[in-house]
Amino acid sequence: MTSEGEDFRTVVGRVLIELHQPLFPAAEAAAQDLLAAHPGASAILFYGSCLRTGSDDDKILDFYVLADDLGEANGSELLGFFNRVLPPNVFYRETPFEGRMVRTKYALMSTDGFVESMSLDCLNPSFWARFAQPCALAWVRDPRTAGHVAEAIAQAVITAVSTVAPVHPSPFTSDELWSHVFQMTYAAELRSENAATKGGEIFREYPDRYRALAVPALRAGGVQVDVDEHGFLRTTVPPARARQEMHRWRTRRLQGKTLSLLRLIKGAFTFTGGLDYLAWKMRRHSGVEIRIKPWHRRHPIIGGLLLIRKAKRKGGFR
Repeated sequence: MTSEGEDFRTVVGRVLIELHQPLFPAAEAAAQDLLAAHPGASAILFYGSCLRTGSDDDKILDFYVLADDLGEANGSELLGFFNRVLPPNVFYRETPFEGRMVRTKYALMSTDGFVESMSLDCLNPSFWARFAQPCALAWVRDPRTAGHVAEAIAQAVITAVSTVAPVHPSPFTSDELWSHVFQMTYAAELRSENAATKGGEIFREYPDRYRALAVPALRAGGVQVDVDEHGFLRTTVPPARARQEMHRWRTRRLQGKTLSLLRLIKGAFTFTGGLDYLAWKMRRHSGVEIRIKPWHRRHPIIGGLLLIRKAKRKGGFR
């Protein structure tokens, strides 16, 4: 965590407003179903495209469930062990709602691990890049936990911009900075979306929000920044920090893609319907079609690896 100061409190204040936004009815029903499945949860977060659009039409809801006891939350000490070693564990769930099924993909990880994964010390951007974007607090155990979650998510915003700004030529606009943030973080994972264009798309969904957060988040992250008369952000970054961040980004890309592959393999044990979800996501974001054969379902690990290889050749992963 950064040390508390005016800029940090500014970011936390904005995050708190977003966290307490209401959920649409289908998302609320899914969140309550997750709570019933994991009564030991400390918090449930709702994020992703369905939050942005306010609808789950032809989509899957995305949640994070945080818990203190991973063995209990996973229903198995073995799954809890894998969750601690390679977080998060990902599951699929369907919730009856108004005569239809609401589909949910949710990640499960420890509360402390979630907080640690948002910090400047966390090399892997898959956590803090995701939660640098807006999310809602679907349920929380108590006000103290709500405060910890809000500070962690504020830290995700701070980590995202203060790790990219040192490698971004100054001066720049907030638009350019945030687009670069998501371009670089998407490129550090196995994604079906195009990283070169996705950054700008994410920024344009909440441009005023990202512009308002840029300067306080940079300053809270220890980056000296001034705004000139034309609205450009001018940063002063010591050369040693710039070199360090450039090296860390090279490491992030290698580590991130490796961890993404390992999580896909692990998901074969936990994510019911995972192959179908993988095919749906690639078709939706890249237009690449992959055919799932019966033997792929009988042997999801080997089948999944071969499908990933085939999809990558076709451009389904970048």
